[in-house]
Amino acid sequence: MKKLLSILTLSLVVFSCKKSDTSPNQCETNKTGTLTISNNSNDNYSIYVDDVYKISLSGGSIKEITLNEGNNRNLNAEQTDGYLLYPTTKSESLNIVRCSDYTWQIP
Repeated sequence: MKKLLSILTLSLVVFSCKKSDTSPNQCETNKTGTLTISNNSNDNYSIYVDDVYKISLSGGSIKEITLNEGNNRNLNAEQTDGYLLYPTTKSESLNIVRCSDYTWQIP
């Protein structure tokens, strides 16, 4: 009877243990970070990363983009409407680290 109780207790302990979730996050696997961009203007802006067009951001909106990690990533925002002579532009350099979140406000 003691043996049966010991075996039942041991089997309960062994089979009740969950396998830990050791799978890496998608951002770890893909080596990406997230940039949240807020447009505080009423005008639309085009967003470029390393001189490559990424998104159009309408006035008063917020969007997230996923970027590969890297140093000195060049962010550029250029106003696409609502200007008289020259569009408003904003530039910034950013180091993207995997699985990190960043924010950028324009203009």
